[in-house]
Amino acid sequence: RPGFTAAVVLTLALGIGANTAIFSVVDRLLFRPPPLLRDPALTHRIYLARTDRGKEFAGSYIQYARYRDLTDWTSSFARTAMFTARRLAIGIGPESRERQVGIVTAGFFSFFDAPPVLGRYFGPAEDSVPVGTPVAVLGYGYWQTAYGGRQDVLGARIQVGATTYTIIGVAPRGFVGLWPGSPPAVYVPMTVYGAELAGNMLHREEWWTSYHWTWAEMIAARKPGVSVPAADADLSAAYLKSYEA
Repeated sequence: RPGFTAAVVLTLALGIGANTAIFSVVDRLLFRPPPLLRDPALTHRIYLARTDRGKEFAGSYIQYARYRDLTDWTSSFARTAMFTARRLAIGIGPESRERQVGIVTAGFFSFFDAPPVLGRYFGPAEDSVPVGTPVAVLGYGYWQTAYGGRQDVLGARIQVGATTYTIIGVAPRGFVGLWPGSPPAVYVPMTVYGAELAGNMLHREEWWTSYHWTWAEMIAARKPGVSVPAADADLSAAYLKSYEA
């Protein structure tokens, strides 16, 4: 049953003292895969599980540095991505409005069968540390309401939060990322927003190497033939290596 398989969440384990637990957590948001998701039966959120004084806790938020470790030190996945969403002001002055913004790594778009209707998505070079490149992809609905579906929108500038971005693409109709209830108006690179936000969150520490700033989530698509338990074990080993590094 693909719907149930898609809901299985890969789990990591964090040991506190002698207490270590690995357990499965069902992510109810993925009972019904979001529109246009590619390979929903193989796609999972990554959860970190831990025990503290006999009680079990699980959460999906991790640090960017941990995301890179889990991506680099595992072999079970065809692709990974990090994502979060924020309500940010879009526009300048009295014309600005708070809207949903998808903050994602470049690999996020490869999880979906959703080629852009105009332009392109941003790539790894534009989503590289320390600051990335301020480029943006418009959501289809926002393109229609704010720009009237104009074809000459590519190259235009758009203010999102404290940063001015250059529009390089438009997502297709029906593409909502992982937020079907609140589709993003704009998608921006994780590294650009991370660099902007880190100035207020961290001191004397590079945000992309910090294990003290937990602010986004991770998804991964298993390679065909890799079971959930095998992927769990792979993630757990990578996490322990990251935690000890």
